[in-house]
Amino acid sequence: MLQAGASVVTITPPLGGPVAGLFERREAVTVADELFARALVFDDGRTRLALVLCDLICISGASVGAARDRIAARCNIPASHVMISCTHTHTGPATTGLLGIAPNAPYLDWLAGQIADAVAIACTRLIPARVAYGATAVEGICFNRRFRMRDDTVVFNPGIGNPDIIGPVGPTDPEVTALLVEDEAGRPIALWANLSLHYVGTDDPLAISADYYGHFARDVSRTLGPECIGLLTNGTSGDINNVDVTRAVEEQGTTRARLVATTVAAAAIAATMMQRRDGEAALDARTVPFPVARRPITDGDVRLAEAILADPAGPTPTQSSAFSFVVGQPIPAHQVRTYADEVLELARMPDERTTEVQVMCVGDFAIVALSGEIFVEFGLAIKAGSPFARTAVVSLANDYIGYIPTMEAFGQGGYETWAARSAWPAPGTGERMVKETLAQLRELKSGPPVDMQA
Repeated sequence: MLQAGASVVTITPPLGGPVAGLFERREAVTVADELFARALVFDDGRTRLALVLCDLICISGASVGAARDRIAARCNIPASHVMISCTHTHTGPATTGLLGIAPNAPYLDWLAGQIADAVAIACTRLIPARVAYGATAVEGICFNRRFRMRDDTVVFNPGIGNPDIIGPVGPTDPEVTALLVEDEAGRPIALWANLSLHYVGTDDPLAISADYYGHFARDVSRTLGPECIGLLTNGTSGDINNVDVTRAVEEQGTTRARLVATTVAAAAIAATMMQRRDGEAALDARTVPFPVARRPITDGDVRLAEAILADPAGPTPTQSSAFSFVVGQPIPAHQVRTYADEVLELARMPDERTTEVQVMCVGDFAIVALSGEIFVEFGLAIKAGSPFARTAVVSLANDYIGYIPTMEAFGQGGYETWAARSAWPAPGTGERMVKETLAQLRELKSGPPVDMQA
């Protein structure tokens, strides 16, 4: 019989610390709404799974490992069966040192303990449960942020109403995939959902906020009951955002975040409410190492970066596009020094680093966890090739390796392809990731190997 339990613990950082998400350093001066780690634990009497969602921009493999060690010791759940993902709010604490913004080390240690507490509390709340899953599309929310322009370049976020826009160069995935968890009496325990949308934004960049993910959780609790925990995970949104260049809906900032959250919460509820309940869903999971090659940094890139940083007058206009990895759209002048720093950081990185690919299933509902900001094309390919009845692909999970563009996107250029610690994997990484993920999903679907000597 399936059991489930859920919990919420705070992970709001102290004020005055660095806020992640933009190119300039910011310090938090107030809290618009609290940040949380939300945990959902399943147990079928044989296997136990833990799904944790944190209101953070991203999380490092080191922080995940620290939390998993504590979870294994306290809850007897192996690391391969624990998924820790992030919403990608851009008004949360710095957690990985991206763009030279160092995280608060004591906060990271406390964070690992809070994540473990969330799972431990959820384990104490395990009760007989049943699940239902489904998916439905939302309109007017997901937009590909990479556009072909009249000069034939591909530009990231070209601006609302830009007359030089021809059209987006990639697809979207507006499907909200959801898993409803209820007790035996039909009372909702949790609503877990997934959508490929980068983030929405708030009014105050100096105020800690969970962004639209927090509004989603509150909408779920208001609709399904205060005991129901809403978890909205980030799908493959590396090239997706909520910027409508036609500006069909004028509301922006926090007001827009609330509108988006209400729409997504309604879709998640509609996708699951009338679906068949399953109280015997079997659980399984597997996690495999996934080696990632660092993209090449040429000697010319290093010399150019050193020259830019040594010149107090700042970069020249030609230097904005002189790096080997810049195709078409140049780096904005005010960001060139930042990228020069990043080039030198990447040159010092090892040629390869190992992250992971994780797959889980609750009955015929599969969950894929990938560690970067994955382009939507890859999520669509995984969904299309999955052997499960329904598959959700979660990005920003279990580690952070930066943007994972398609090979086509690397040839087009634009922000997501510029070399940095937020975009260091070599071209072809995403294509390999899809292949490995589909192989693991097929193995997961086939179940554990049969012991012929039993």
